[in-house]
Amino acid sequence: MSGERKNILVVEDNLETQLIIKVSLRDIYNIELTNNATDAINILEHRSFDLVLLDINLNGEADGKDVLSFLRKRYSKIELPVIVMTAYDLSDEDKTYFNENTNSFIPKPIDKNIICGEIEKLFAKSH
Repeated sequence: MSGERKNILVVEDNLETQLIIKVSLRDIYNIELTNNATDAINILEHRSFDLVLLDINLNGEADGKDVLSFLRKRYSKIELPVIVMTAYDLSDEDKTYFNENTNSFIPKPIDKNIICGEIEKLFAKSH
């Protein structure tokens, strides 16, 4: 990969999953972690990222859907790719919503090869 390292915001409340993602990606990308939707939205209001890895089910008053709603009001799927992650089965309504508003979906537990492959695919599309 040539040029500057891409910046990825990881919004994940599980410390073990945060660690897996950070260790898997830190040699290739600049990683910023946050564990709740409110902080994620605040960070995204003040900084730019090349991609967001977003857990759907977050502790706190807001969740991944709130972050995604904020992002899609500001950016298209092409301008800021979002990969959602969840360990839970989604309702048909949620599946439709996430298919329409995200670029990719990764089931948990996180697999290093899958997450790296999805990120590389999205960055290749943007060139």
